[in-house]
Amino acid sequence: MKIETMLKSLALASFFLASPLVVAAEPQILATIGSMQVSSDDLNEAMASSPFTTQTASMNEDDQAGLRGDMLRRLVAARLLALEAQRLGLDKTKTFQQDLESFRLGLLYRFYMEKLRGRIVIPADILAAMKQQFKGDTEGIAAAKAAYVAEQFKVLKLTTLQNMKKNDNIKLHEERIKAGVKPDTVLMEGDSFKINYGDIVDITEHPTLPNPEWVKEQLYKRGELLLVAKAADKEGVDVSGKLKQYQTERLPAVMLEVQTKKWVSDEKTMRGWFDKHPEVAQIPARRHIGQLVVSTRKEADALRARILQGESLFTLAGQFSIDPFGRKQNGDMGWIVAGRGMPEIENALSKLEDDKLSEVIETKQGFHLLTILEHQPARQKTYAEVRDRVRQLIINENLPQYLGELEQRYNVTWRVIKTRDENAPKQQAK
Repeated sequence: MKIETMLKSLALASFFLASPLVVAAEPQILATIGSMQVSSDDLNEAMASSPFTTQTASMNEDDQAGLRGDMLRRLVAARLLALEAQRLGLDKTKTFQQDLESFRLGLLYRFYMEKLRGRIVIPADILAAMKQQFKGDTEGIAAAKAAYVAEQFKVLKLTTLQNMKKNDNIKLHEERIKAGVKPDTVLMEGDSFKINYGDIVDITEHPTLPNPEWVKEQLYKRGELLLVAKAADKEGVDVSGKLKQYQTERLPAVMLEVQTKKWVSDEKTMRGWFDKHPEVAQIPARRHIGQLVVSTRKEADALRARILQGESLFTLAGQFSIDPFGRKQNGDMGWIVAGRGMPEIENALSKLEDDKLSEVIETKQGFHLLTILEHQPARQKTYAEVRDRVRQLIINENLPQYLGELEQRYNVTWRVIKTRDENAPKQQAK
């Protein structure tokens, strides 16, 4: 799992105190971690690859600054976690090295296959026939081209793999896939590699032999991966840059996984936390509300009379409501959690029956007419229903302090960059 995904899943932004941040045009140092630095260029690069990028244009300056501040803290947190992982030697473990090797092989495989696909050229006569068949239908021609390439790629891939197997003197031992097979039992071997049963089947997850056909499928996939990666290696394909980037992203996630096992050690820990925090399983009551808001009581009284005579609150809300959202939605406010509205509104709704029209309710926003279309009563979820949330909340509870300890250990210094002295008087336009 990539670190961005891990950090988002842990909702790191909620742990950090947001501070306004305006990045100057020239690269600036935003934070230091010992001798390491996080610059505005690092932040801009992270923002560019963030899923929030498309939302920033619609945000005001304060919201944009807050988002950048959160992203900066994620960057620093990722580097802190990576440093701690290296200190503990997690990057040297067999599991991590196997992870890196699997990623490297995958990169080589994808590169080689894309190169193989690029060798396919549609003959001129077949291309002409496609154009004649679809006559100006660009989508149809594109689909026909894709189908032709896909079919030719199947044949080319099969032929290429057969040649690779022949050249490497590959031997299969499928007959060894039977009850009692050992992790070190060789199932495939050639001049450059061999594959044992334990290479393709995790015996901790499958203490007994799983479906033999599934094992064969894993064996063929592994053999294909190794053969293709070997061919890419032979051609001098360099994936070191992407591999280094993956290691940088993966290490923080590995560190979090280690800490999570400490914080959430077993089921008993989770159940104990749940017993102390039963509110996490509470689902509050909700109401599906219709609303019309106008600026005067006189107008509200008149509209209320029209609704009581048979006109639709929703039609009238689309015409007269001064609430922009309500007017756009024709008065349909959707499902609203009970207890979260203005006191005057909540008081009226608590006494209002479904499908009935309220009296005129005055608030600082205007004069309201309300109706409840339907409601869902409060309920309590079971532990099984919220188990995943309980695990996440335990992590959320422990992570801030842990990150604080890492900040102290690695001497983090935060800096706030301003483009100008905000206390200086602004120049008058001439």
